[in-house]
Parts: sequence; structure tokens; C-alpha cells
Amino acid sequence: MMYNDAPQPRRRGGRNPLPGIIFLLIIIGGIGFFAYKLQTGNVITVDSGATLFIDQCTAGFVHIHASGSPNQVVIQGPGGLFVPSSHAQDSDTIIINGCNLDMTVPASINLNITADAIEVFGVSGQMNLSTNGGSIVLIQDTLKGKSKIDNNGGPTIFQGSIDSAASPILSSNGGTLDISVPRDATFHLKISGILETLTTNIPGLASTNGQLPDMNIGASSQAMLTLDVNGAQVVLRQGS
Repeated sequence: MMYNDAPQPRRRGGRNPLPGIIFLLIIIGGIGFFAYKLQTGNVITVDSGATLFIDQCTAGFVHIHASGSPNQVVIQGPGGLFVPSSHAQDSDTIIINGCNLDMTVPASINLNITADAIEVFGVSGQMNLSTNGGSIVLIQDTLKGKSKIDNNGGPTIFQGSIDSAASPILSSNGGTLDISVPRDATFHLKISGILETLTTNIPGLASTNGQLPDMNIGASSQAMLTLDVNGAQVVLRQGS
């Protein structure tokens, strides 16, 4: 019988599992981070009195709701996770470059937004909002400072208050202005331009003999509300 006395080669040990484990942990960590961001949203820290600036949304919407946080803007949903933001040179202005945004903001914040459709709920501040024929909806808001709401052809709905020292302008070119203020609201009302129709429940307020209203609503007040219209229909009512 023949025997092979040549030494047998040693078998190499199994493949090192460490790289695979590390890769798996990275994948799991990434999924966890994405799930966390999806739940918490894209959080941007702001200072008190800051201005939120959005101007690259001429083909989409911006929806804003007030939150209980005094210093956080949170962009919700998968589309807002990686929306870029930056501070302007004055450091009090937060610039957000994005569209189709659903976000929560501090209850007191200034807004400067140009978009196809804008909704703001429960916010108090100076607001400069503009849309080209879309809708602007403001519910339970307080207009401060020199706010300007400008709509070129679409409907504007405002149900809220005017700060006692504010001088807001609501502008409508061929659209509708539907405005509701508290029954005890006091301000000076001035309507300028070409008024299509005026519907109101405020005693003594009317457009007569081609003269547009320029009068105090309630007691004398520093607040002044200007409606700048061009063939627009205006509804102005006091609530209960």
C-alpha cells in the first residue's frame, strides 16, 4: 500500500466578518437616523424676533402653523428633511430655499414669503406675503408693523386681528378680499383704487357716490388698515 507522506497545505481560516458587520451597522444607523428625522422633522433654531424668508416657491405651497416652541422652525414630511437654510448677514433672517413646505414656527415670528399658495395659522408678526393668482389664507393671525398681503388675482382670506400700532396693506388685483375681525376691533379703514363690490355688516360702512371709505372703525386707534384694490370684491365683517 502506498502512502503520501507529503505535507498537506493548511486550510486558511474563514473570511473576516468584521467589515460586513460594520457595513450592516452603518445601514441600520442610517435607517434609524432617517426614521428619527422623519418623526422630528428638519429643525431650524431661530432667535426671538426673527424673520422667516421664503422666495423660491412660485410653483408650490407654503403651509405654516404656530407651535409652542419659542425658537424652533420645524419643516415636516419627507420632502422637508433636506431643505437647505441659511442665515442672512443680519443674522435675524432665516432664508429657506424650498417649496411645497409644511412647517411649524414660533407663535411670534415675522414672515416674508412668495409662493403659489400660502396658509398661515395662529402666527403674530409682520407679514409680507405675495402670490400670483393663488390663494392666501390667514386664520387666527395678528398682523403687526407694516405688513403687506399682495395677491394678483386670487382669493385672500383673513380672519384675525390687527395690532394696535400696525398699518397693514391688503392688496388685490381682480381677486377677492374676505376679511373678518373681532367685533371690538378698532382701526382706521382706507380703501383705495377700483372697488368692484363691498359687502359688510359694519354700521355706517359703505361705498357711496363713488367715494371709497376712509373712516374709523370703532374708537379712534393708531392702527390703520388699507385695502388697495383693482376691480376686487371686498367682504369686511366683524365677528361675534
